[in-house]
Amino acid sequence: MKTGVKKVPQEKRDKNRGIHNTVVYVIQHWQLYVLFLMPALVLTIIFKYLPMGGILITFKDYNPIKGIWASEWVGFKHFQRFLSSPNFIKYLINTLKLSIYGLLWGFPVPILLAFLLNRINSVAVKKKVQLVLYLPNFISVIVLCGMVRILLSVTGPINLFLGRAYKGGSG
Repeated sequence: MKTGVKKVPQEKRDKNRGIHNTVVYVIQHWQLYVLFLMPALVLTIIFKYLPMGGILITFKDYNPIKGIWASEWVGFKHFQRFLSSPNFIKYLINTLKLSIYGLLWGFPVPILLAFLLNRINSVAVKKKVQLVLYLPNFISVIVLCGMVRILLSVTGPINLFLGRAYKGGSG
């Protein structure tokens, strides 16, 4: 005699039971999950959603004294003015050029550089080259510009070395 009830295989019942047990555990310990998620949610709200209030400035005639909320709403006035300006096409082309140059310089060059660094046999030379190449990533641009300025100044070490080398070669 056949009944209308299908028999579920044991493996599928164990899998469903495991999912059920997980859901029950999460429901019973929801405070723990909220505690774990709270820092991520707070940081997301602070650094992703609160700055979006600044986007309102683009649609308002912003006055710093009045603030964002009290400034007059102008809608797309600023966009229309920018898009209808005679220099818009020039700005657009320059932006596209910079993006393309960034892709051309930022994508294949580091890969080629990695291949070239891999070909250096001397570990000491390789580490020094890597240090020079990665140094700008770890030092502020202001500090880096100051270092270059000091190194290349009239009394800096590079010019002193070149001056001595030039005098030594001709004398």
